[in-house]
Amino acid sequence: MSTLYIDRQGSQLSIQAGVLTITTPDGHADRRLPVKYLDRIVLRTDTQLSSKVLCELADHGVNLIALGGRGGQKIAQITGTPHNDARRRWQQVLTLSQPAECAKLAHGIVLSKVKRRCATLAHMAAQRPDLRKPFHDGQQHLGGILNTLRSPDIHKTHTLDQLRGLEGAAAAMYFAAYFGAFAPALAATGRNRRPPRDPVNAVLSLSYTMLYAQATAACWAAGLDPALGALHTLSHGRAALACDLMEPYRPLVDLWVWQLFRDGKLRGEHFGRDGSGACLLGKAGRGYFYPAWEQTAHHHQRSLLRYARTMEKAMAQAGPDKAWSHLSDPCGN
Repeated sequence: MSTLYIDRQGSQLSIQAGVLTITTPDGHADRRLPVKYLDRIVLRTDTQLSSKVLCELADHGVNLIALGGRGGQKIAQITGTPHNDARRRWQQVLTLSQPAECAKLAHGIVLSKVKRRCATLAHMAAQRPDLRKPFHDGQQHLGGILNTLRSPDIHKTHTLDQLRGLEGAAAAMYFAAYFGAFAPALAATGRNRRPPRDPVNAVLSLSYTMLYAQATAACWAAGLDPALGALHTLSHGRAALACDLMEPYRPLVDLWVWQLFRDGKLRGEHFGRDGSGACLLGKAGRGYFYPAWEQTAHHHQRSLLRYARTMEKAMAQAGPDKAWSHLSDPCGN
């Protein structure tokens, strides 16, 4: 399975006999691909496609991701038919309505994320011995939060809001060390977004957007509602559970982004600015970014799906079946 990226303005998509055809603005059919070999399609620019194409993609389980705005910061997503066992989503609602169970799930997410942040800083420190001190300080601070999260009484002493506070404190300590590893010419001094103001934050935001789309698809595949999360609160237009799911993977993406800049794959000349001052990845940079992302995305997709299924099983064990048994078909159909 693979991902198709459409980055040419005015392209058209059509499907005939299970074959997807990409036609460029000059009327030439540039490429033909069997739909069954596609996992997802990412639309980076304005693209024309019919309702027939949308239905065909859904029938084949192809995930369609449309990135809007000049920086790709807006996202629309269409998935195929989700997992048809509604009992899983009902159990998800029951579990997340219990504060104690919700906090347990959030604790596991925060613990995994902080551990991976420590591992990311350790890896970067090994590659940049000249920055050993800030990396060491960052790891020490994160280590203190890890000790708190590993306390056997954590579920008794910390509420959900307090766990969110620990995650926020860990983020501040982590990014203080992380951004110090980039070249000064990139002017990346800390995390910023909406819009990103430097090349590093522009690539981080784009990478997180792509990861978010994968996490949303993993939720649906596991039979879970992406909008109902534990660590992240309910919010209009946000897939809270997908945000939960991707949290432990953010440090892996951070390391990958750092390596892109460290190896010179992405450079300052690959970026520009719009009228609002937002930093944007240009076409030449996108020509490298998307193929590079595709190489790492396969690993993330498999891992996210395993994680989503693990979370679904945890939710299934958290609440009594009798709470929704009156909704089940007694014949098992």
